[in-house]
Amino acid sequence: MGLISILLGLDKALRDNEKEEKQKRLEKEMNWHHLDDYEKEEVRKGNYDVYNFEDSLNENLDEDDYYSEDDK
Repeated sequence: MGLISILLGLDKALRDNEKEEKQKRLEKEMNWHHLDDYEKEEVRKGNYDVYNFEDSLNENLDEDDYYSEDDK
């Protein structure tokens, strides 16, 4: 039973480490995309992906750009 406990402990430690690394990468990506705090919270909850939000620093969109179906 001792060996099984050690292996289960190692497996849990590896999974926890993977989760931490994934979270760090996600935080870096959200910062890179200049997400606001409320947008970051939505990404952390899993409601949205990082790419669902426009990068307002790099986008110069006119009001008409949001309504392309009206241009027809």
